[in-house]
Amino acid sequence: MRHFLVSLVLMFQSCLGFAQGMEGSWKGLLSIQGATLPIVFHIKKNDMGEWSGEMQRARQPTSKLIFDKVLVQHDSLYVRASAIEFFFRGKLAAGKLRGVVQQQNKRLPLVLEPFEPAIQRRPQLPQPPYPYDTLDVSFGNGFDAVQLAGTLSFPKAHGKHPAVVLITGSGPQDRNETMEGHQPFKLIADYLTKKGVVVLRYDERGVGKSTGNYVQSTIGDFSRDALGALSFVKKQKQVDSSRVGIIGHSEGGLIAALLAGQRAENIDFIALLAPPAIPIDSLMLLQAYELGRIQGMNDKQLEQAKAINRRNFAIVKGQLSDQQAYTEIIANVSLILGHLTASQEDEFKMMLLPSYRYFMRIDPVPFIEKIDVPVFAAFGTKDLQVPFAPNLESLTDHLPNRKDHFLKAYEGLNHLFQQAKTGSPQEYAEIEETFNEQVLHDLSDWINER
Repeated sequence: MRHFLVSLVLMFQSCLGFAQGMEGSWKGLLSIQGATLPIVFHIKKNDMGEWSGEMQRARQPTSKLIFDKVLVQHDSLYVRASAIEFFFRGKLAAGKLRGVVQQQNKRLPLVLEPFEPAIQRRPQLPQPPYPYDTLDVSFGNGFDAVQLAGTLSFPKAHGKHPAVVLITGSGPQDRNETMEGHQPFKLIADYLTKKGVVVLRYDERGVGKSTGNYVQSTIGDFSRDALGALSFVKKQKQVDSSRVGIIGHSEGGLIAALLAGQRAENIDFIALLAPPAIPIDSLMLLQAYELGRIQGMNDKQLEQAKAINRRNFAIVKGQLSDQQAYTEIIANVSLILGHLTASQEDEFKMMLLPSYRYFMRIDPVPFIEKIDVPVFAAFGTKDLQVPFAPNLESLTDHLPNRKDHFLKAYEGLNHLFQQAKTGSPQEYAEIEETFNEQVLHDLSDWINER
């Protein structure tokens, strides 16, 4: 889901300076409201003395963002990613990079230590030459000045084909939904195009080659971008305009359901991969509980955290001003945490971002009840981010009955549709499988039957 947590993979641009000791890979933990978020830096310097690199957030799906400024001076590093209003300033001392992450005036400490990353194998990653055609494209959404950039893939065979638009999950995502070395949307596009389906995948606003400001955008903005993508695809000469749909993963599935429930134009079917189908505050409560459980919290700690989170989410959903809501949240958490540090206070301020308050107020059920197009929905039984049982039950109970719906829980799959041991997001990078073959098979067959 789209969190207030810092979520990004970042590219460092060039800057001259003496910092040979900064080359390599670095790992640290970012503390967010009592939880720890693994962060990884990969930093390189080329023969011209120019620096580059990337940063990964390991526990949630992430994608790459370009740093538009990098300064390396002696033992100090400063980087900036304007698209998400992110800054990091650190200093190398005793073999560690110690610094501060800042986003929208919120500050969090971060200490990074050098490590040797394991070699990641991604055997499913599609490699050229492809048995289909691809085209880099750009399009607008008809509502604002944002221009979205993406890749259109289409079969070489003549005639009209069904088509889909891929909508990514939470966090600033590129067109391939790149995460942990995996590129699931590139794989899905490759598989479906080989099966005769036209596929459009695109960088989210403010990501990659798309314009706009990601941080200041809400699900409403991303929904309008999806409508622009649908309209663009519908006009392509290779496309059967009566067979165009959306495939959405996680939050992308939520967007697809919201649009279909509003009877938006140009949607002939939707395919939902791990979609939220219960009120978002309830989902976030379940997600926090499951992630806490897998991280080793005992029953007492889990129940205590649930009570705090339930109250915090109710405050965020409510109509109090940001300042009033913040005062209520601090009073709530202080009952357990006592006096808060300035860093902890900044963490809780992030819950009052407009995009997060917008998100927490969403209840997909009334929209699901109004969907009048065929629906494919897949869940993994080991998904900890969108737990399958309550969400599949809600979808089953509230979706209007049709014979051409396909709803299924796949045994042993996690939130990314990988065969997993525990379902923990910490496993994502360790698993070689990018996306389960059976789900791809079922999805392509279902689309071609429309």
